[in-house]
Amino acid sequence: MFNRTVSPLFSLGILLFLFFGFYTNVFAQTTSTVQTINAEILSNVWYSTTKINEGNTINIYAGFQNYSDLNLSGTAGFYVDDLEINKIKFDSNSKSLIKLETPYTAISGNHSVQVKILEIHSNSDASISVDNLQTFVSEKKSLNVKYQITMDTVVTTATNVADSVVNTIDKYASTLADTVEALKTPVEDTTDSQISSSAPKHGTVLGTSTEAFSAANKASGFSFYNLGVDILAFLIRHWLWTFVALIFFTLFFIFKKG
Repeated sequence: MFNRTVSPLFSLGILLFLFFGFYTNVFAQTTSTVQTINAEILSNVWYSTTKINEGNTINIYAGFQNYSDLNLSGTAGFYVDDLEINKIKFDSNSKSLIKLETPYTAISGNHSVQVKILEIHSNSDASISVDNLQTFVSEKKSLNVKYQITMDTVVTTATNVADSVVNTIDKYASTLADTVEALKTPVEDTTDSQISSSAPKHGTVLGTSTEAFSAANKASGFSFYNLGVDILAFLIRHWLWTFVALIFFTLFFIFKKG
């Protein structure tokens, strides 16, 4: 008797458990599913010109289509090499296609450009967000910016290179000039005191005294060798003017012979 009473109740409990479990699962899936609206950012990105040089200001474009029944407004972000360069606000009416754009001053090199919908709103449905869009991120589009060569750039580059070369040569020339100056030979510094000490003392003959005075005069401190070393060191230290002078005299003799 007990088994016959419990069995239907047990079966009913199992059925109710399964029913409510199934209902809860379906309800959870329904509430967790985001409703997709017929609106999205277009995958392509394009530019106002195809030939882009460094320093040019161009426009970056993207498209946003809204074929839903909602009027939308939002914010779009523009990115170059994943760095945000600008954000703009836009309005998109139902059944419309609009253009999103921003200016950009080009920097030389190869870049990638992308546009993202950062925010989206609807007055008629406060729950609308970017997750409801079919697509809210465009594809990355390459951007090749050529290096612009101008006369100012050439002059500046040439000047910088010339200054660097001159400074480098100056350092080596100064070191070489110091080395050359070290080749100078010491000379005897004959002073009056040395002459006096080499002069004959009391009781010497006149001939001996005159010979000592003459020898002192010959031992002067001047050296043609050291003078030549000083001139060479000077020319090396001022190598630039030396080089210009050599070029000038070479051209002078070439044209003189001609």
